[in-house]
Amino acid sequence: MLFCFLGIMTSFLIYGLLLEYATSRNGTKLHELSFLFVTSALYTTCAYMCRNIMNEKPNTSIPPHEFAVLGLTSMGSTFCSVRSLRYVIYPIQILAKSCKPIPVMLFGVVLGERYPLKKFINVGFIVSGVALFMGGGSSASKAGSSGSFVGLILLFISLCFDGGTGAYEDKLMRKSHVGPFDLMFNIQLGKTILSGVGLIIFNQTNEFTNMVNELGVVLLGLGISGAAGQVFIFLTISYFGALTCSIIGLARKVTTLVASIYVYGHHINVIQGCGLGVCVGAMVVNFWGKGGEKEKKEEGQGGEEERGLLKEDEDVEEGEVEMNEVGGSQVGGGVQIENV
Repeated sequence: MLFCFLGIMTSFLIYGLLLEYATSRNGTKLHELSFLFVTSALYTTCAYMCRNIMNEKPNTSIPPHEFAVLGLTSMGSTFCSVRSLRYVIYPIQILAKSCKPIPVMLFGVVLGERYPLKKFINVGFIVSGVALFMGGGSSASKAGSSGSFVGLILLFISLCFDGGTGAYEDKLMRKSHVGPFDLMFNIQLGKTILSGVGLIIFNQTNEFTNMVNELGVVLLGLGISGAAGQVFIFLTISYFGALTCSIIGLARKVTTLVASIYVYGHHINVIQGCGLGVCVGAMVVNFWGKGGEKEKKEEGQGGEEERGLLKEDEDVEEGEVEMNEVGGSQVGGGVQIENV
């Protein structure tokens, strides 16, 4: 377990610090399509190797265009999430990503779903914490209040893409079983092709060349650390269960926040500190509530622990690869992968 714990913590800590470095340099901006093409290509390679090592058989019952839809929504989520870092600092992105239940609940309410009051209260605390953190001081913004608003809009769109990816995955999983690395391979392959085509169509090949020349080593580090994080998550779920992986994931988020604030010198005043505390506290409460439900569910189903959902973004942006909120679920006998 210590090996998996250190693997997840180290991989995502490196990923987060490298991503913030690539998006916070003065005078230049990270080119999102180039970032997507390089990192997705590395993820695809990693997934292909792991699929063969784990002896997963490629699924041939799902048409390629359906995987392409997942690749498109996953790409949209990653693009918007990384683009938002032009307007907000990385800690705000981490906190805002914790608001993922908001678009999910909005779509659910429209479709007639009902949620318990504690769910609304928990989401309210997270939103309040983010608002306090952003409004508490000038360091919470890179480009003034208007720029911060643009960043939050992009993060909200990213979360909506996440929700669409998860819903479409559910639909596919009900029809056919797909291994975790097979699904990861198909999604990342779709992202690689789509981002490559985008570079050509929008005449961004020069931007790609310049970005590789300037940040080639950083992009390589982002791809390797993100892919390694996915592998460690899968190993943790396989051998220790989704709940253990969720505990490590929560610790990783807090550690990345602290590291970002310390390494890049983000000044946090009292109000922002209170907002950060509210967010983290709400995340912990949300985790323990789901953790209890998860334990009961797994006890009733014989403890099948390998049901999981590898999330590709964001945080690892995507990158930020982690289990869906508290680990994931198995639908129709398949293991899902969701975009973060």
